[in-house]
Amino acid sequence: MHHSDINKVFSTLLFLALAFLDSNNHLTIGIDGSNDLRARLYHRMFKHNRVYLDDYFLAIGVDWYVRIFRSGQYEAHEDGNPYSKPRPELFDYERENRDLYR
Repeated sequence: MHHSDINKVFSTLLFLALAFLDSNNHLTIGIDGSNDLRARLYHRMFKHNRVYLDDYFLAIGVDWYVRIFRSGQYEAHEDGNPYSKPRPELFDYERENRDLYR
């Protein structure tokens, strides 16, 4: 879907997130791009709006990892697929756009 004013879309999304979290402060909302291009766009938007967003949100980035054992094997589900685990951290505003959270 193409949006003519991506800033308006981002603003609307964050406004709705804030309204939702105001009533559900025990929950967390995640924003993830459907592809690398969108993820980079969202990353830049958070970086450029940091001062404003810091008054309303605690931004967290999430990296995923798979544990690899000394034997060279990795932790996996019963079906053999890697078992990915989240590693949340405060959003790093110095992180380069090419080094996205995964």
